[in-house]
Amino acid sequence: METTLNGSRQLLALCVALIGCCCCLVAAELQLPNAANIKDLDELSAHYLPAGYSPANVSLADLERLLEQKCEKANAALPASEVNATKLRQDIQQAGVRLMECINGLANITVVLDEVEQARPLGDLDVVFEKYCLRLPQARQCLTDFNSVLLPCLTREERQHNAVLQRIIGKLLDFVCYKNGDQIALFIAEQGPECLEHHKDNVGTCLEKSFGHYMPSQLNISQAELPELVLGTRQCTELHDFESCVVRHLETCSNITPSNIVESMFRYVRKESNCQQVVDRVARDRSEALGLRSGATSRWTTAAGATIILALGSALM
Repeated sequence: METTLNGSRQLLALCVALIGCCCCLVAAELQLPNAANIKDLDELSAHYLPAGYSPANVSLADLERLLEQKCEKANAALPASEVNATKLRQDIQQAGVRLMECINGLANITVVLDEVEQARPLGDLDVVFEKYCLRLPQARQCLTDFNSVLLPCLTREERQHNAVLQRIIGKLLDFVCYKNGDQIALFIAEQGPECLEHHKDNVGTCLEKSFGHYMPSQLNISQAELPELVLGTRQCTELHDFESCVVRHLETCSNITPSNIVESMFRYVRKESNCQQVVDRVARDRSEALGLRSGATSRWTTAAGATIILALGSALM
């Protein structure tokens, strides 16, 4: 039972990690104090943080300064008299607390996992997921309310990506609640939690390789800035590398269904963004580069072979 519970936490943590890749600023806000049930989220994220990284190294004052700095930068084109970065930062902090309270009121992570464990032997997983999926509209409203407060502190480029990011998060919620949680119930029934639990260290390594540079273990907070909230070529490539790494490990489990479901989750992200085009272009470029190298090797081999034949012919003459 303990393995299943840990595996269920791993799946939830993987969903959190994926959403976090798309919305890192929200993740930063979730670390502010007074947010309900933050301990559970910290425990989940701890599974996949790069080795040696500790959120405790960053104080509340550091986060406030970074966020206020971002608000100032996003509104740099406006007259200073029209921008109150401190007020904008405070609004986001308060909205972050409301977001956590709202989500925790809809689904307490610990309670959900306990209910899943109790329902699994009875074959009642659909009952558990249906109960929580009926609350999906309220969850969407929670996220919409938070996003509206966040917008004034986003740059023009970030705002252009914001609609895509919101759509991706919405699709991930749809994935979790597809047919009232049918996919997640199938994942649990097909030994998915055990598969993820077995590969939790590998998944952590995949996350560190793909996104570790966003969370350096030795962070100089005095010189740090909050990252741009965009999903550009680099981020799409990193997300695809993370997906390939995770799926490759999960495919070694005795049942292929868990890896297929996790891969489908990533496809939701690619479908709702331009990431699929980016991934296709990168794959094509890599293939062409390999082809050029292969062609060069082939030409070198042909030339070398011709030289040897000529040399042998001259010797025989």
